[in-house]
Amino acid sequence: MLMSDKLLSIKDLELSFKMYEGTLNVLKKISLDLHKGEKVALVGESGSGKSVTTKLILGLLNQRNVIKKGNIFFNSRNLLDISQSEFKKLRGNNISIIFQDPIAALNPVFKIKQQFYEVLSNKKKISKRESIELASKALLNVSISDPVRVLESYPFQLSGGMAQRVVITMAMINNPDLLLADEPSTALDVTVQNQALDLMDDLTKVTNTAVLLITHNMGVVRRFAEKVYVIYRGVIVEEGTKSQVFKNPGHPYTEALLQSIPKLNGTSIPIHNDNAPNYAEIPKFTHPK
Repeated sequence: MLMSDKLLSIKDLELSFKMYEGTLNVLKKISLDLHKGEKVALVGESGSGKSVTTKLILGLLNQRNVIKKGNIFFNSRNLLDISQSEFKKLRGNNISIIFQDPIAALNPVFKIKQQFYEVLSNKKKISKRESIELASKALLNVSISDPVRVLESYPFQLSGGMAQRVVITMAMINNPDLLLADEPSTALDVTVQNQALDLMDDLTKVTNTAVLLITHNMGVVRRFAEKVYVIYRGVIVEEGTKSQVFKNPGHPYTEALLQSIPKLNGTSIPIHNDNAPNYAEIPKFTHPK
């Protein structure tokens, strides 16, 4: 990849929360690069710091008790320095997101056509009729044969797989530069999960959209990503190409994640335990050399 193709560059990112008990350090010197058209996975167990990283990229952590340090450069602009009005222009246009629960990601009180209109009108002035035409065409392109019925539906009237297709199409309809996929297939069964990943792959290839996949599922990483960052307790403990990480993991935590992939005989090895990482304890390892 050429340096000029670098789309997202996170440098020494730190995030802390001021708590009654003291300061809780959640992210510690996170650095991550994503180039145009690249598919990168940020992988770790629940509570490792994946989703808060996504929220920082989207400008969604602005509470008074939040302390942010470092840089998040997107198209050479530091996202930690821009206003919320500027973020509003970026979200849904230059940067889109897909959440893990497609039904919950859609507004339950508005029809799908209205929600497409809100997304499209955020980029440019458009009539509702034009938005319906664009949305119908986009849904047809993802093999939804009855787009009119879908657009006239409320979210609860759609199956999980159909809702996920709608959410992915909605996220991609403005041809964003960056797609954040936060556990995009966790709430789906395996067959629909594969269809959703295939759809994301097809749409992003057409538009050369870069994808930052947030997940704990190494099976999904192996299927979709090109480059992998492994995060544990707010620290990037390993990074490399998919081939490097899967064939020769350099950190015990990465090995544990790989061993947790369900085997064909129904066995897998649990990562550590059922508890989320304790951020009050400093990780007992150093960044791999």
